[in-house]
Amino acid sequence: MTATWSVSRLTTGFALAIWAAAFWFLIAADRAAFYFSSRTTWLAPVGAVTLTAATIGRLMSARSSRPEPITRRQLGTLMVLIIPAIIITAFPPAALGSFAVSRRSTAIKGAYVSMTGRDLSKGDLSLVDIFGLRYTGDLDQLAPRAGSPSSFTGFVTKDSPDGADEFRLNRFMISCCPGDAVNIQVRVVGAPPGEFKADDWVRVTGKIYPVGAEVIVDATEVARVDRPDRPYLNP
Repeated sequence: MTATWSVSRLTTGFALAIWAAAFWFLIAADRAAFYFSSRTTWLAPVGAVTLTAATIGRLMSARSSRPEPITRRQLGTLMVLIIPAIIITAFPPAALGSFAVSRRSTAIKGAYVSMTGRDLSKGDLSLVDIFGLRYTGDLDQLAPRAGSPSSFTGFVTKDSPDGADEFRLNRFMISCCPGDAVNIQVRVVGAPPGEFKADDWVRVTGKIYPVGAEVIVDATEVARVDRPDRPYLNP
């Protein structure tokens, strides 16, 4: 019997090729940081190579001794699978922002190990350090450095109780991908009233004060900045 092309296998190969192309695109455009943490960026090259090999294998076996049409159900499933890949390549990457802040917990206690064992009463302080101290209940470790200067970069949100010269500085931290993101937040006071709106990226420099379960930054400088190439922090 004469071999014929299997529509089902060709369509599956096409779907695999789209996903392979999406992974190669993430690597070439340096966009992997929007979808993976620093500890899982290896998934991009592994996915690109694996899916490319799977595509080649599927197309090489696409001829069949009998007709293999694709059913509507198979076609629908493949369309659902390839839509995310098309979105990844067709639209600019969007980092989680103020909309996500209002719908995500700012803490998952014990979800991350962010402490390095170093003395955080001195030296540079990061938002990841604040996350670790706040949600392990050790924020009092910052008491000796109350009034000391620090700088943080993040995006702006405002809570209803905030005054005109206040806002919240936010940064998401991911362990694997944006799906497991948690928000790190500090309260900024002394900012120029009305100058910054939600989702503006800023760098805040000022004196820090641990107060209760939050860290307050008394701003001496607030500068608008571009969104970082790597918007997410990693534990």
